[in-house]
Amino acid sequence: MSDLEARQRRLASNQALFRLVNAQVRELNESFEGLSGSVFVCECANTECAEHVELSLADYQRVRDNDHWFFVAASDEHVFPEVEAVVERNERYYIVEKVEAGAEIADETAIS
Repeated sequence: MSDLEARQRRLASNQALFRLVNAQVRELNESFEGLSGSVFVCECANTECAEHVELSLADYQRVRDNDHWFFVAASDEHVFPEVEAVVERNERYYIVEKVEAGAEIADETAIS
């Protein structure tokens, strides 16, 4: 395995962990359906990141519908180009898509 592939796999695994956390957060947010937005944790590859991201439950589900997509705080410092490409930007968050070895990890850790 090349150094790049190993890094891609590690970064994608970090993001998969945040995706699992957010699946649990989503369950809590559903209890408060009347609210306009729900707060999730940034799904960037930096395990020390503590940023919060506000998404509607519909937007959250739209991201979860694509196993290669993750949402990160709206800043380029949360994007890791060696493992992902930005597919959407707005003022609250970016959607990134895993590529190469990162996409494989995203598939292996997908939430049903």
